[in-house]
Amino acid sequence: MKILHTLVWSGLINKILTRFKECFSKQALFNCFVIIIIGFMLRSDSLGVTSIIRDLNLSHSSYATMIHFFHASSWTFETIANKWFQVVKSFVPIYKEDGVTILIGDGVKASKEARKMPGVKKLHQESENSSKGEYIFGHMFSSIGVLAGNSSKLFCISLFIN
Repeated sequence: MKILHTLVWSGLINKILTRFKECFSKQALFNCFVIIIIGFMLRSDSLGVTSIIRDLNLSHSSYATMIHFFHASSWTFETIANKWFQVVKSFVPIYKEDGVTILIGDGVKASKEARKMPGVKKLHQESENSSKGEYIFGHMFSSIGVLAGNSSKLFCISLFIN
């Protein structure tokens, strides 16, 4: 039964990932995209490209190729994000309340001591605690998802994470 379950999921993942092929001008970039996505799904830690290479047992020379993928100008994040929206709409039963799609958003600010760290920005602190400063330096993590399923079982599918 477990093998059948695995085959069904691998077939679904293949159908979904194949939809992204048109987002890339070169087959090699699409292949790299598929490897990276599978790597993100299977990695055992969150050390970036290194985790993917280690957990998929790829050669060390793959590191430069994967880093190049993220800097390639032959694809855009917007194209992939738009394709993801289309994939979600075609594969998932989007839940609607009175005909309106429900979006769910959340965000968190992680304070950082260093000001010259990549991605650190001055962020407004919305705390009602007067002992906290009005601004902090840190990272802002936020996500928007769509509510899917039916009234008996609902879940959120991420559409965008920043």
